[in-house]
Amino acid sequence: MKYKRILIFILLILIFTIAVFERLKYFNQAGKDVYAYEKAVVDLLDGRNPYIWTIESFSNPDDTGNHGYSYLPLGIYLFSLLYIFHLFTNIEVQVLWKIPVLLADLGVGVLLVRYFFNKDIKVMFLSLLVWLFNPYMVFRSSYTFIDPLAVFFMMLSLYYLERDSVLSGVFITLGVAFKTFPILIFPLLILKSPDRKKFLLAAGITSLAIAAPFLKSLDDFLTMIRGSVFVHSVRELQGRPFLFYISYYLHIEFFQIVPLKIYSILASFGGWLLAFFVYFKKKTLNIYVLGVIPFLIFYLFTPVLNRTYLIWFIPLLCITVFNLTLKRSNGLIFYIFLICFYVFYSWYLIQWEDGFHVWRPL
Repeated sequence: MKYKRILIFILLILIFTIAVFERLKYFNQAGKDVYAYEKAVVDLLDGRNPYIWTIESFSNPDDTGNHGYSYLPLGIYLFSLLYIFHLFTNIEVQVLWKIPVLLADLGVGVLLVRYFFNKDIKVMFLSLLVWLFNPYMVFRSSYTFIDPLAVFFMMLSLYYLERDSVLSGVFITLGVAFKTFPILIFPLLILKSPDRKKFLLAAGITSLAIAAPFLKSLDDFLTMIRGSVFVHSVRELQGRPFLFYISYYLHIEFFQIVPLKIYSILASFGGWLLAFFVYFKKKTLNIYVLGVIPFLIFYLFTPVLNRTYLIWFIPLLCITVFNLTLKRSNGLIFYIFLICFYVFYSWYLIQWEDGFHVWRPL
């Protein structure tokens, strides 16, 4: 038993080390997002509201590649600190900005290890591999700036939900403040929190702290909200939404018949309604199983689906599938499902290069 645990730790160290070196290869990549992030940082440091440019950039539907920073401001604060460090050290800013993302990636891996270590070692290793070597990184040969940070804090919130309502509330708010998709599970966290008052109070205080630099005036605050939240409501069909795939291959018209706003509403709120229904039908379901439901509904109906979106729920999916297949087929269903998901996500990314590309209706 002792030697088995030593071997497990050696394999874990090896996997994490390889994951780090694989990511370091992409640290010098800049990408189009760097310009938007750098402009937002410079605007903030110069005392300007960075979301003014965001709103202006989204007003041109014919230029989808030149949008401003369109998330809540926690990322700007983090990038600003690293940007100042860049000015003193001349280390490339995109390298500095990817360090927290790397740490978040590894942090999610650690959370997966903590969850599975005493449950199923083989499941732990497969989940870890699917996360750390996800198809986006492998087939896209690229790295993202924001998404893993939001995933990390979302998973931290789930981890602490039944342990500490205050920390859970703080962490989910930090996740949303990096990128808004953790809001998909926010109502479910309230439902399952042992102390809802503490959870909501912690989330509220954290939200105020994050918004503080934009509370100098009502106009500043509303501009921030418009530029980070409501600006997305004016986006057209973009990326490769799954419903468009179905429409394309089965020759069924979806987006031409039903307005895009209907799909956006279903994507944003349909998952909450279905998850609430499932919760009240079976209250014993854990938060991970319930949490996957809003993501699946979002992926099905959203008219905007980009390459990184499926990364968001990978850790949640691993834990959910494990919980649902725990007593069946000695885990065989888990392995089959996760491998099928990996193949599907890989195929989806390959289609991005070879297939059709639609970003707005004809």
